[in-house]
Amino acid sequence: MKPLCTRYQSDGMRWLDGELSASEAQHYQAHVGECHECRRELASLGRIVRMTDELRLRPPDDEFWKGYWESVYRRSERRVGFVLLVAGILAVLGYGVFRALKSPSLFTYEGISVMLILVGLLVIFISVVRERYHESKNDPYQEVER
Repeated sequence: MKPLCTRYQSDGMRWLDGELSASEAQHYQAHVGECHECRRELASLGRIVRMTDELRLRPPDDEFWKGYWESVYRRSERRVGFVLLVAGILAVLGYGVFRALKSPSLFTYEGISVMLILVGLLVIFISVVRERYHESKNDPYQEVER
């Protein structure tokens, strides 16, 4: 490809889509009139545009909608269940920390050990929940059925 052609390389699709200004379109057409490679590239792009214009999306059938709503219900139920599970675990861990702080035996070796274990579990749990939440938002295989 000639150095001048690289300048016009991205203009073929823009010309087909009518996105070039009048002067840009005129320069592009003049170049394509003289350059065999660019003319061949434009013909190829034109075939692709015609093929994609002929594509038609089929309307979703009843089976699609049935699967769609089942998927929505399943995800909703799982989210509610997950939120309730998290709330229950946080309540139990919070109660454990509260009882440990209120206990006069907190500042013994056993009390400090139990407190460290509870706080460690709480930190790990929050970390896993946070990571799982962010993972679910960016999972490229989210819709793949196994």
